[in-house]
Amino acid sequence: MSGICGIIRLDGVPVGRAELEAMTSRAAYRGVDGIEYHCEGPVGIACLSLDTTPDGTGACRPLVVPERGLVFAADARLDNRDDCAGVSPHLHAGVEREVATDAELMLGMLLHGGEQGPARLLGDFVYVLWDADQRELRLARDPLGMRSLYYRIEPGRVLFATEVRQILAANGVPRRLNEQAIGWHLCGMQTPPGQVFYEGIEELKPAEEVTIDRAGRKRSRCFWAPDPERRLRYRVESDYAEHMRELLTEAVRCRLRARDPVGVSLSGGVDSTCVASVAGWLRRQGEGVPSMRAYSWVFSELPECDERENIYRIADHFGMPVHEVPAEETYPLVEDALNQPHEDDPFFSMFQPFLVRSLAAAAADRVSVMFYGSRGDVICGGAVTDVPGMLLAGHFHGAWRELEALSRITSLPRAATLSRYLVRPMLSDLLAGSRLTRGLHAAHCFGASRKPRQRGPIRRAESYVSPGFLQRAGLPEVEPARAEAANWSRRAPRERYIHVFSPLVQQGMRYAERITAMHGVGNADPWSDRRLSEFILACPQYNVDSVIEVKRLARRAMVGIMPLDAIGSIGKVSPEPIYFAALRNKAYDKILGLMTHSRCAELGFVDEAMLRERFECFVRGNASSFDLWPTLSLEIWLRRFW
Repeated sequence: MSGICGIIRLDGVPVGRAELEAMTSRAAYRGVDGIEYHCEGPVGIACLSLDTTPDGTGACRPLVVPERGLVFAADARLDNRDDCAGVSPHLHAGVEREVATDAELMLGMLLHGGEQGPARLLGDFVYVLWDADQRELRLARDPLGMRSLYYRIEPGRVLFATEVRQILAANGVPRRLNEQAIGWHLCGMQTPPGQVFYEGIEELKPAEEVTIDRAGRKRSRCFWAPDPERRLRYRVESDYAEHMRELLTEAVRCRLRARDPVGVSLSGGVDSTCVASVAGWLRRQGEGVPSMRAYSWVFSELPECDERENIYRIADHFGMPVHEVPAEETYPLVEDALNQPHEDDPFFSMFQPFLVRSLAAAAADRVSVMFYGSRGDVICGGAVTDVPGMLLAGHFHGAWRELEALSRITSLPRAATLSRYLVRPMLSDLLAGSRLTRGLHAAHCFGASRKPRQRGPIRRAESYVSPGFLQRAGLPEVEPARAEAANWSRRAPRERYIHVFSPLVQQGMRYAERITAMHGVGNADPWSDRRLSEFILACPQYNVDSVIEVKRLARRAMVGIMPLDAIGSIGKVSPEPIYFAALRNKAYDKILGLMTHSRCAELGFVDEAMLRERFECFVRGNASSFDLWPTLSLEIWLRRFW
């Protein structure tokens, strides 16, 4: 939400304020509450503050501790303020515990918390810490990757910033495409954290701390990861729902430390209705939390997409005003002004026009923070089946019902259903349980193959993406999230891990933070709380989700908070039909224009003739759908910025 940027001259050359101003000007919308600069010799740091708190504790500004030679800056929302204050009760000179900013409390934890200091910080954050005595720079990012930080190491100079284009604004920084990032994007937009679309610029990964010494040498460590051996085994099934209710309530409460009012992007699905319901319930309990307004897309011409019944069932129950955004007033890709990517990367939503209109309305209502339920799908849904887990727990009847439901949904014969959802997963778990075969299992399950078109990220590429380019891009056969998931010995939590840390979801988080900041609004996603992810990964997965009761744990956690009729009726409705309607009709000519003399084809990324043929086949109804958005979004980005 806020922003930081800076220049550290390892060669001792002084940093001028004008150099920092060139960087801050590229993301000035992050500094609506002021921009502060610290320039002293070879150190220059700027903070752009977008403070959504009611008491100023979320302010972003440089912190200087001259007696220790430290300069610190953080873009953060700290959720465990009391814990951090307890570690360093006196903080540093002139700072009172009760009115300390989140950044001041974070600095106290880092100074007094030892090697585990970063891991003990709860919340969304990035920070930079310059130690003049050691001539050492530390950069870090929160474990769920809710805030961003990029950096570039050059001979004699280090640049860092919240946005890539701030680094591009610095003198002497070249603009060169990173073809590997392009390759990831064209393979299902699964660009992993750390991959930047500009060569020579790096991104901090979630839970990564990078240290750069006086010679420009870098070392990196991961300061947090979920424990693959942790297991929760409650005697009563309702205890899982109670535990989740407590965690989600605390996650929402922490993010409600904001000025009144706040907003919620409310659909009729489970994830956003849970968030809105918890916020409404907390206010009813007399907690001093801000009021909430709902911003919802509504459909008239496509009633199959309309969710007003469920939206108003929640909003009316908790007395939330609803601002309706008529979806058919602006189709995807029709209005150029509403369909522009950011300079940093080509990732943007096909439904950006609706997001922009919702955020514009929220900004006009002086909303401080917009709540989303974006990560809810992967935290408590995602179709992670766990029939072996049900059998091992003695739920024989439930396991049989689940298998019957899977057979109906997939149209597989019973024998094939048993093989796919019971026999093979159990064999996979047995194989993974052997330490001697763990590496073999990981290679077999997660991508090592002599047939690259069948394994790894390139299996997601459409046929019109150039095989020669994909080979040149050098994508690995094992995707990072899947390689990391090999540490989990059972298939079900392994699949949950892949869902929670999906690169596509990670990009969506970064995109949401950036687009809300561009409207002067904060961003909050309670489902992206580290404590929730740790809990879900430790749960028996058959308790989390099933085909018989989708997102069963989230629904059961809402008993006593959400109206019972709403718990039974909420469900996911996709707005995809309006996108397909735009492709076939409203934006047809524009899309053909993007496919004609395209930059993607000119650079050798796609076969233009094959792309047009596939598109026309889709328009004629000879193909139900195909993944066109990665190429369209990339083409729009290339035309605008390259």
